[in-house]
Amino acid sequence: MAQERKSSSTRLLVAAIDFGTTYSGYAYSFKSDCTKILMNKWEGGQLTSYKTPTSLLLNPDKSFNSFGFEAEKIYSDVATDGEDDEGYTCKDYYFFQRFKMILKTTLTKRIHRETMHKDKDGREIEVMQIFTHSIKYLKDHLMGTIEKSTIGKKLSVNDIDFVLTVPAIWDDTAKMFMREAAVNAGLPDKQLQIALEPETASIYCQLKHVYSVEQDEESWAKESGMKYMVIDLGGGTADITVHQLQENGTLAEVVPASGGDWGGTCVDEAYRNLLADIFGEDVMETFDGELDYIIDYIEFWQNFEIKKREPLRTKLSELVHLTIPIAFTEIAKKKLGKKGGHDAIMNALIRESKQRNENLICRQGKIVMPIEFYTKLFTTTIDKLIKHLSQMFREEVGPDVDVILLVGGFSECELVQEKLRQNFGNKRLVIPYEAGLAVLKGAVLFGHHKDLISRRVARYTYGIQTWPKFDKTRHSLYKKQKINGEDRCRDVFLKFVSKGDPIEPGLKKSYIFQTLKQGEKILECGVFISNKKNPEYVDEEGCFRLGTLEVPLTNSELRTTMEIEESIIFGETEIRVTACNFATGKEHEIVFDLLSPKIKIPNSKS
Repeated sequence: MAQERKSSSTRLLVAAIDFGTTYSGYAYSFKSDCTKILMNKWEGGQLTSYKTPTSLLLNPDKSFNSFGFEAEKIYSDVATDGEDDEGYTCKDYYFFQRFKMILKTTLTKRIHRETMHKDKDGREIEVMQIFTHSIKYLKDHLMGTIEKSTIGKKLSVNDIDFVLTVPAIWDDTAKMFMREAAVNAGLPDKQLQIALEPETASIYCQLKHVYSVEQDEESWAKESGMKYMVIDLGGGTADITVHQLQENGTLAEVVPASGGDWGGTCVDEAYRNLLADIFGEDVMETFDGELDYIIDYIEFWQNFEIKKREPLRTKLSELVHLTIPIAFTEIAKKKLGKKGGHDAIMNALIRESKQRNENLICRQGKIVMPIEFYTKLFTTTIDKLIKHLSQMFREEVGPDVDVILLVGGFSECELVQEKLRQNFGNKRLVIPYEAGLAVLKGAVLFGHHKDLISRRVARYTYGIQTWPKFDKTRHSLYKKQKINGEDRCRDVFLKFVSKGDPIEPGLKKSYIFQTLKQGEKILECGVFISNKKNPEYVDEEGCFRLGTLEVPLTNSELRTTMEIEESIIFGETEIRVTACNFATGKEHEIVFDLLSPKIKIPNSKS
């Protein structure tokens, strides 16, 4: 497929930024050879990677200092030296790690421009600043890399189409927040495309070579009409969707994207809880929070990230060795009054802890544990994923979906792969080459072939508030109200699009209404969304007012009954609502700013 398609980009190249919970990076390719995807190699200590940690360091005046491996090194150096050349200590700097999940919203927690976030030392700063600084760094670094690779040819931002990836399960406010941060960072709005992570991974696997864990094979999804599931396992989330290959080679979403907080960082949390059982929560909070231990803290979690992706031994009788920094026992000496060497203190704490019967022992600064015990750190996270997938296959996905495409950094964990095989043995598990880079590389290909996603499905039910004639067989007596001598039912939810309905780019849905009350100077068109597929009333649980389009009426319009056509037009990260007066042809329009703190969007079921 890759050789059959030419880039549809109107610019010289496409660049993609994959902003991850744990790691971030960028990739790009030129229109002239769009399948040749180039990436930067980041170096941090002994590590070399195509991605850099999602870590941000701001100066004491909140201006940008550094990002990624460099941010961690500078912050650690200041902590070690006590102060920098200007006399500032690390407590004067602002340090942030793994902050992408700030954008995960709930019914009670929305993201908007004024949302604040605390740094490592507990001081608050606007979330928009954090994301803007981070994206700007990645953009500037990208431009520098391109400049080095195109000696003698000066390129500017205007020569590039940009793609920014986001989880498909994020709501529209989070997606629009990322767009606004990117525009603030210098990515031109008209040259910026927001791409959904499982979609870009799916595109990558359609256009590039993939292999099955069973056997090498490239033709796993080439037949028109074939459906397959995409599971994107990142650091923070599991993002799941189902695609169907269309006759024209495009991909259509079959069911709404779903998922949850079942990424690799959940395993980190389980490991931290284990250490809290051994050392105590007081010791862990000191290690997590006090800047004196920042170097140990960064190295500790970097090492565990590597450990999670290492292949497990084939024999369950073998052991896993996890390095524990001396900082833990130093804190234990201060907080708990423990005495002795590193190993002695740890073994004593193990014997006194809840884990004393789990065959754990400390040798040469490492906790040694049976593989069976180590795998328990992954169990809760993987079990939640398996439970969700089982429900999807039972309730939403038909038996014709027999291929599971596994991508994302956490998908490289063989425990995840093993559990998927055990629970879905009748499905075919396919893992692309460099699964952890599938989203990033696919985002570049998406920028060259924006038409490859031909259809998505609605995550919510969208509609407006209406007042139909009262029907005692369908309507609640509580909603009955007399208007112009006629019984009407107030607050009825009239659906334009139901949750799960197919939505093509630019879809427009319209209804024609007659005004009920004469003499009102403003006609209010309330727009509502709901988690339910068939909501009855706009004020029931799970329904929220997205906004109101106000249509001013002239004196002549006040004295007559008018026909109004109300329409909802669906865009990428915004919803446009119009009301057209048939008599005058005059149209009124509103575009809902989904970042306004006044707007509430319900969580879709995950």
